[in-house]
Amino acid sequence: MVVKAPGLKTRRRADGVAHYWVAKSSSPKAKEYPIKTKRLTGTDDEIAAQCRVLQSEFKEWLSGKGISGKAQYDGTLKSVIRLYQQTKESPYHEVKSNTREMYDESLGLLEKTVGDRRLEKLTGLDFKRWYANFRQPAADTEKQAAHRAKMAEQGIILPPNPERMRRAYKAMQLLRIVIGFGVVLNITECFRLDTILSKMEFSSPKARTEAITFAQAKAICELAVKKGMVSIALAQALQFELTLRQIDVIGRWEKVTDAKAGGIVDRGRRWRDGLLWSHLDENGILTKTTSKVDDVVAEHDTMAYPFLREMIDLVPPEKRVGPMIIMETTGIPWRGREFRLRWRALADEVGVPKNVWNRDSRAGGVTEGSDAGADLEHLRHHANHKNAQTTQRYNRNTLEKTKQVAELRVAHRGQKNVPQT
Repeated sequence: MVVKAPGLKTRRRADGVAHYWVAKSSSPKAKEYPIKTKRLTGTDDEIAAQCRVLQSEFKEWLSGKGISGKAQYDGTLKSVIRLYQQTKESPYHEVKSNTREMYDESLGLLEKTVGDRRLEKLTGLDFKRWYANFRQPAADTEKQAAHRAKMAEQGIILPPNPERMRRAYKAMQLLRIVIGFGVVLNITECFRLDTILSKMEFSSPKARTEAITFAQAKAICELAVKKGMVSIALAQALQFELTLRQIDVIGRWEKVTDAKAGGIVDRGRRWRDGLLWSHLDENGILTKTTSKVDDVVAEHDTMAYPFLREMIDLVPPEKRVGPMIIMETTGIPWRGREFRLRWRALADEVGVPKNVWNRDSRAGGVTEGSDAGADLEHLRHHANHKNAQTTQRYNRNTLEKTKQVAELRVAHRGQKNVPQT
C-alpha cells in the first residue's frame, strides 16, 4: 500500500487493488481540470512518484486559473512577482517554456516564503538572510530519517544533507530579475532595491564535475530494457553516444496558446523539440536542429555506435513513426519530471551515485571522447557547443568529424577492456 502520496486513492477489485490519482481541491476551478482521475501502475515508489508529478501539474494549472483580473502593485514582493509573470510585455514571456518552468520554481519559493514582505521595509540585510535560509539543507524525508537512525544504531553516523546552493542562487537571481522589471514599471521602491542588489554578490554553485561513464550508461539501458522501459534505454543511449541534451531527445511540454495548432497535445500542453523518427534516415544518419540555438544542427552517423544501434533495433520498424521516445504506459512522450524520476530509480538500482544525473550523459560522452584522444575542435562539433557556432556555419565536414569522434570512442572502449599483462 502506498502511503502519503498526494491525490492517491485505492479501490478493491476482483483481481486485487487498483490505484488511482484523483484531482481533488477546494478550489471551484478544480472541476474544470481536464483529468479527473488517472489509473496508476507500477511499484509503490513508482506510483508515489506518478502522484507527485500529477499533483504538481494540477497545482500549477490551478495557480494559473486562480489568478483573476489584472495584477496590481500593492507594495508587496508578491505583487511585483505577479506583474512580472502576467504583464504581456514582460521578458518572462520571451524565454522558452522550460526556462519559464525553472523560473516559476524559484518565483514560487520567493512568493511562498517572503512574498508578503513590503518593499519599502526591505534592506540588503534581508536579502542576505533570505539567501542563507534558502541554502539550508533539506530536512530528511521519513525514509531518510529511518535509514539514518538505523545506521546510527550500528555506530555509523551519516553526513548531513548538503546545502542547497543551487536553489538559493537561482532564487536570488530571479529576485534580481523581478526587481529589475519593477524598475521598468517605474515602481519607486524597486529603484532603491535594484541599487542595493547591484552591490551584493551571492555565491554561485560550483560547476558540475560529474559525468556518466559508458559502463554506467550501459547498465542503466540494460536494466531499463529488462523492466520493459525501452524508451528510457533508447533515450539514455542517444544522450550518451551522441552527446545530445535531454530536451533534444525526449522533448518538452509547453502550455497551449493556440488550441487550433497541430501536434501532440495532452492536458493543456503541447509536445515539442524532441527527436522524431523522421530525423533518422535510411542510412542511419541523424540530423536535428537543436532546441537551444536554432541555427545549430546536430548531425551524427548512428551506425558508428554499435551499442546505440542495439537500442534503436529494439524498436520494430513499423513503430518508428512520430516521436522516438514514447512512454510505454501512456503512448505519448514522457513528461520531463517523470522521466527523470524513473531514470533515477534505475540509476540507483545499478549503483550510479546520487550526485550523477541524467543530464551528465552529455558530459560523459564528451569526456570519453577526450580520453580517447579526439581533437577538441571535433568534439565541439560532436557536442554542438554554442561557442562553435561560427565554425559550424562555415564548415561542411561536420558529419565526417562526428564520425571520427565516434570511431575513436568505440575503439577506446575496446582498449580499456583488454586484459593487462
